[in-house]
Amino acid sequence: MEELFEALKRYFEEVREKGLSYEEVQYELDYLIYPYIGSFLSNGEITKEEAIELFKFCEENLKALKDRR
Repeated sequence: MEELFEALKRYFEEVREKGLSYEEVQYELDYLIYPYIGSFLSNGEITKEEAIELFKFCEENLKALKDRR
């Protein structure tokens, strides 16, 4: 779980550095990152509660990106 969280933190730092748009990040979350989190959940590598924390973290960062537009 900690490795996933750190990877997501790095991802959002890179998003800010590169200046990716809200739409680009939303696309990557929907089609790349969320399914990846789901696969860890379905394999039992993370719990439902941990998955929820990861999803919330992503949504909070996405909302912050949208608010900065």
